[in-house]
Amino acid sequence: MKPRTAPNPMIRVLALLLLVAGVAVTLGSLFADQLNLTAGGEGLGWKQLIGAIVGLALVLVGGGWLAQPPFGRR
Repeated sequence: MKPRTAPNPMIRVLALLLLVAGVAVTLGSLFADQLNLTAGGEGLGWKQLIGAIVGLALVLVGGGWLAQPPFGRR
């Protein structure tokens, strides 16, 4: 077995940025009505739903990269 090489610190920073951006997009989408980011309306709109899905995808990618970086593996 070969020892693992340390991942590039820039990958960790990018992963953390993706994670934080994903949380911000998800929370912003889910609470857009309360934060007055939309023109109003009731319930969860389709744009909010798409924003929440994109945010969750960013959270998953960022969290996955923090757990196991995509580069530096062999």
